[in-house]
Amino acid sequence: MKTLGRLTLPVYFWLFVAYLFLPLLVMAAVGFRDSNFVAFPIQAWTTRWYQSVVFERDIMSSIWVSVKVALGATALSLIIGIPMAFFVAGLRGFRRAAMIAVIMLPAFLPVIVAAISLRMFIGVLGLQTGIGAIIFGHAVSTIPFVVVMILTRLGAMSPNLADAARDLGADEFIVFLRVTLPFLMPAIFGGAVFSMLLSFEDFVRSFFLGGFEPTFPVLLFSKLRFGFDPGLAAISTMVLVASIVIGLYAERFSRRRQLGNSSKIVALDQR
Repeated sequence: MKTLGRLTLPVYFWLFVAYLFLPLLVMAAVGFRDSNFVAFPIQAWTTRWYQSVVFERDIMSSIWVSVKVALGATALSLIIGIPMAFFVAGLRGFRRAAMIAVIMLPAFLPVIVAAISLRMFIGVLGLQTGIGAIIFGHAVSTIPFVVVMILTRLGAMSPNLADAARDLGADEFIVFLRVTLPFLMPAIFGGAVFSMLLSFEDFVRSFFLGGFEPTFPVLLFSKLRFGFDPGLAAISTMVLVASIVIGLYAERFSRRRQLGNSSKIVALDQR
């Protein structure tokens, strides 16, 4: 059985990798097709689609709108999520479990239901659809992930660190600024990057809450209704590569900060 497991598990793993990445590789290849139609095999290759989409004003404008929305939603998620994580960390027992369940509820609701309810809610508040409404809607969906990441990091923090800083004369603000915040920085940075990527690709909430300035997923959907061409594959591939680079950088940054904090903790224990 052990031999069978050693043979089959790698096969399952690579099948899963192929299932995830083969469609993306096909999309990237279509962007190099020297034709206005999508078909295989590719007889001639070109980079003109990747060059042309950079100069399309509507696409670049929609990407800029998505970037503004992602930055706004991320900032709002951090402003609300960080204090909320500290509040939940101070709870115990049933109250803690109930509060976590309430915070995580938006992440488990069907997206279409959440989008419709948000559209109705901003109408009740008298708000107009547009970038502000999209930021509000995206923040609702990203706050739970920020809270969970920071809450997990807080649970791994030794109380001896804060106690040692207090023994050395630091007040609560200095303890937070010099001890707690640096320790939480990998989780804060990871939550921020995850919120940005999640907001950037959110189509349903952007569709229901958007105004006259479409986000990139909404514009892509509107173009897909008239047919798929290599230009759409090219811009999608470029956005995908940018997302992968940002995600890898966030993972490396978080790992380096965690290793740095761990070494500082070991040094303090040795003292």
